[in-house]
Amino acid sequence: MKVYHFDCRDGGNWHIAEQSEDGNEYEFTGCFHEVAKNRRIVQTFEFLGMPERGHVMLEKAEFVAIDEHTTEIHTHSTAMSQEDRDGMVASGMESGWRQSVEALGKLLESDN
Repeated sequence: MKVYHFDCRDGGNWHIAEQSEDGNEYEFTGCFHEVAKNRRIVQTFEFLGMPERGHVMLEKAEFVAIDEHTTEIHTHSTAMSQEDRDGMVASGMESGWRQSVEALGKLLESDN
């Protein structure tokens, strides 16, 4: 992953690129609407590989403490249209999200 910019605060924004196993690069960008430490993050998400800009999703991630060492992440994503939603699902969004969460878990485990 390349991180071009990542300003995780209310009003901040981000721009990253991920490289697939076949060598293709995919860029994403968004802005943070709310960053409430240990509670939630509300942000936008946009894939920059679309023919036109503006296919933005609004995402909310809520962090729910299960115990001292475990936190669940509850997410909700809202697309601008059903067509945008269906396109994201068809593009493999679920498996991409799962890979990202698993990578985050490995990173956090390595810090312990």
